[in-house]
Amino acid sequence: MSSTLKYPTRVPVVGRDEHGVEGATGSVDYLRIRKFNINFDKAPRGYGGANLPGGRQNVDLDPTTAYLAMPANISAAYQSNYSTVDVGQAGVMGLEAAGTMMGEGDSKTKSDSIKESMQVAASSMFPEIAFNKGTDIAASMANLAGLETQLDGKSAMALTKGKIMNPFTEQVFNGVTFRNHSFSWKMFARNYKEGQEILKIIQYIKTGMLPTLGHAEMADSGSSTSGGKTTAWTYNKETGMMNQTITVAASEDENGIAIPESVTKSKRNLSGRFLKTPKRFNLEFVRLEPGNGSTGLRRLPHYRFQPCICSTFNVNYTPDGQYVSFKDAIAKFSQNAQAPLPSMMVPAVQIDVAFAETKIVTAEDAAKGY
Repeated sequence: MSSTLKYPTRVPVVGRDEHGVEGATGSVDYLRIRKFNINFDKAPRGYGGANLPGGRQNVDLDPTTAYLAMPANISAAYQSNYSTVDVGQAGVMGLEAAGTMMGEGDSKTKSDSIKESMQVAASSMFPEIAFNKGTDIAASMANLAGLETQLDGKSAMALTKGKIMNPFTEQVFNGVTFRNHSFSWKMFARNYKEGQEILKIIQYIKTGMLPTLGHAEMADSGSSTSGGKTTAWTYNKETGMMNQTITVAASEDENGIAIPESVTKSKRNLSGRFLKTPKRFNLEFVRLEPGNGSTGLRRLPHYRFQPCICSTFNVNYTPDGQYVSFKDAIAKFSQNAQAPLPSMMVPAVQIDVAFAETKIVTAEDAAKGY
C-alpha cells in the first residue's frame, strides 16, 4: 500500500482564497524523494549497472514517497574532464600516419603519402634531435666528472636560438564526472503529528542509504553420503539458519566389536554473510496543492535528476547549539529499547543530505532538461 511523507505537514497560511486579504498558500514546491531497489535477479544478461548503452534495469519502487519543502540551496553543476598533452613533432607525424591509414584510398597511395610525410617531418625534427642528443651527452659527461647541470634540449635551443620547438599541446577529453547534489533542511516539529512525520522522513532516508544483511545462498535441503556417513540438512533462507543431521551407519571395529549407529544434530548460523547493495533514490522537483497526499502534482522544470545514491546523511539534533527536549517526550517513550521512537524528542533538527548520480549526463540528456 502506497503512503506519503511530507514536511511541513501543513501550509504556512491555511485557506482557500490565495488572492484574498489573508493570502492563503495556493501551492507548495517540494523535492520529491522516492527509494527504489535494483532487482539483480531479473537483471538483463546479469548486468545491473546503470551506464550500459541500451541497457535496462529492473527496479522495485518503494511504496512510500517523501516530500520535503524546497531546500534553500538549489544548484546543478556540470563538469567535463580534460588533460593537457604535449603531442610533439613525433606525435604529429604518428597522428598524420594513423589518419592516412584510416582514410580512403588504396594501400599503395596510403603508403606513398606516409613516406612523403615522414620525409618532410624528419627534416623539421632534426634540430630537436640534435639539441636533445647534445644535451644528453653533456649531462653524461657532467655526471662522470661529478658536475651538475639541468640543461636539456629545449632550454639549449631557447638559450642559443631564442626559440623552442612547438610542443603542439592539446586539451584531451577524458570523460565527465557524476553530478553531486547536496541539500539541507531545518525542520521544526510544531505538533506531535509533525514530530512523527519528521522522524519517519529521517528513518526513510537513512534506511535507504544503508546496506542490509544477506544470508548464504543455498538450497532448501540436501544430503550427501560418503564412507557410511550421511549428512542431511535443511536451510531456512529467511533466517539463515541451517539444521544439520549427521548419521554414521552401524559397523564393526577391527576386533569385530559392533559399533552402533550414531546420529548427531547441530545448527549452523549462515546469516549475514553478504551486505546487500543499498537502495537508490529518484529525485524530482514538484509542486503540490495544499492538502494530504500528492494532490495537484505538477513537475517543476528547474532541472532533472539521474537516479542517485545517497552518499552522506547527517542529522543534527541540536541545530541551535543547545539541547532542548519536549517536556512530555519521555512519557511516550517505550520501555522496550528495541522499539522505534514514536516521535521526535527535540523540537528541531537539521538534516544534510548528499546524493550522487549513477548515470553520466550527456548532451542529449541536457537537452531534455537534466
